[in-house]
Amino acid sequence: MKKNLLITTAIIITLFLLSCNKDSDTPTTIDIKGNWTFISMDANTTAIVESSQGAQTQKTITYSSYTTQNNTGTITTDASTMKANHLSYSVNTTAKSYVYQNNVLTDSLETPFGFAAPPSSSGVPYKYESSDSIYFEGGTLFMNGVTQNITPGGAKLKLNGDTLYMTQYVHEAIDHSVSGVTVKSDNSSTSVIKLKRQ
Repeated sequence: MKKNLLITTAIIITLFLLSCNKDSDTPTTIDIKGNWTFISMDANTTAIVESSQGAQTQKTITYSSYTTQNNTGTITTDASTMKANHLSYSVNTTAKSYVYQNNVLTDSLETPFGFAAPPSSSGVPYKYESSDSIYFEGGTLFMNGVTQNITPGGAKLKLNGDTLYMTQYVHEAIDHSVSGVTVKSDNSSTSVIKLKRQ
């Protein structure tokens, strides 16, 4: 009798645990539809420029980190499109560069780095990749100062109360010729965009 009771209890506990696990395996999709105020963007960028001529190679790696200033504009999001209205910000920081010749560090320098993104109003389509990440096939609204071209990219979402954090990674690698020398450029940025629900 005790043996049957133990087996029955074990089965009930197992079924309960399985049902709890099933619930936790299906997270709720983060709902980003609505109107948002652009608060700020924190970014870390890396730019690598490399060229070779004969047996000589030269490479410069430049890093910058900043939080945007003079932030203005709003974002309106429906089920498939993110639209900016008068989105603008400025950057005022210092970039640190390291210069290598034949993979040997030869110099380093700090340079003021700043720009102002003019107010823009545009829209970009997006789609959910998972419950907490979206993908922009045509690039995002926050690419100024990172790439020259429209580069597809994704964003990880986190909603904390009425504040939405979008963490995005942008990468662009291009080769071009300068006076017959092939120059390789590799630019990347990781940024956290902060929006507040209106």
